[in-house]
Amino acid sequence: MSKNNFLTLLSLLGLAISLASNASSVLFIEKVFAASLTTLSDIHSSVKVSTLSDHTIQFITPTGVAAGQNITVTFPAGYTMGTFSANNVDFATSTTGACTGLVDGAVAGVASGGTWGVAQAGQVITITSGTGVIPANRCIQIQYGGNATFGAAGTTTITNPASANTYAITIGGTFGDNGTITSNIITNDTVSVSATVQQSITFTISTTTIYFGNLGSGAIKFASSTNTSGDTLETIAHSLAIATNAPSGYNVSIRGQTLTSQQNASNTVSFIGGTAASSTPGSEQFGIRATVSGGTGATVDPTFGFATSYGYDGTATTSAAFAVGTGATDASTYSLRYMANIGGTTEAGTYVANLVYVATANY
Repeated sequence: MSKNNFLTLLSLLGLAISLASNASSVLFIEKVFAASLTTLSDIHSSVKVSTLSDHTIQFITPTGVAAGQNITVTFPAGYTMGTFSANNVDFATSTTGACTGLVDGAVAGVASGGTWGVAQAGQVITITSGTGVIPANRCIQIQYGGNATFGAAGTTTITNPASANTYAITIGGTFGDNGTITSNIITNDTVSVSATVQQSITFTISTTTIYFGNLGSGAIKFASSTNTSGDTLETIAHSLAIATNAPSGYNVSIRGQTLTSQQNASNTVSFIGGTAASSTPGSEQFGIRATVSGGTGATVDPTFGFATSYGYDGTATTSAAFAVGTGATDASTYSLRYMANIGGTTEAGTYVANLVYVATANY
């Protein structure tokens, strides 16, 4: 071996020994790259130009957020941010890798412990951790505006751009992950829908012929639709049923003469009048009592509505109030009882009463 080659070999061995002896001081540098957010979305309450809109922003962070790190949401030029308040922000995270079961966290103007700090500078909203930590692969939700209700009520302050276009809202911050949400602002997001509900009223009378039979001065008599001789015990002679979609309900009126002799119209059985009264056999009385069932807001006029009394104050040309309904209702059914008493001197003859019931809807 030549002298020169021997010296070269010794030099290489010395370098190897030097590197080996200093191996513990070698520094290795690992590069960390930001991860892309997934499942990004921003639900606007309105996408109409120049309109106030709330925002519900969601995304999944592959890396997570460490204590002291922050998240930024940057709205592009065109959005008008308005006056900021911490009350306008709700910050929630999930306990799984899906955006379900979100749990709200406390927020304030400055981060402190488990309370997240929220701030706004220009177009950028910054959310900063105090000691709070979000594990990797968790969903984060940021609500901004009137939809922020956790702890305090927020106010809608961000106004959409004045020009219909596509805009990019960016997510970033020191937590390392980043992403973009594309928002499409349009000229008008409202569809005007119109419809008409036709007015409706139904009014039925179960039967239009009822009978008292023979009247006597010694006992009360009740009209019947099935017994031409009438009844000595109170019975429901017939019923009225009414239904309507009128917002202000309905009115039912009654008109007609009292029992009147067909042989001599001046001979009548006196009606009780507008003040209900109980039966008094031996005295002339003609009256009606009614009850109501079903529907809503239905009442019988006091003249006809007492449990053991009767009344009637209509005439052949004058209507009397019979019942009212206060609003739109399904069928209300009125059950009517008719009573008659006569005196010993009530003129003989065939007596009839033609009563007209009218139902009127109040639209």
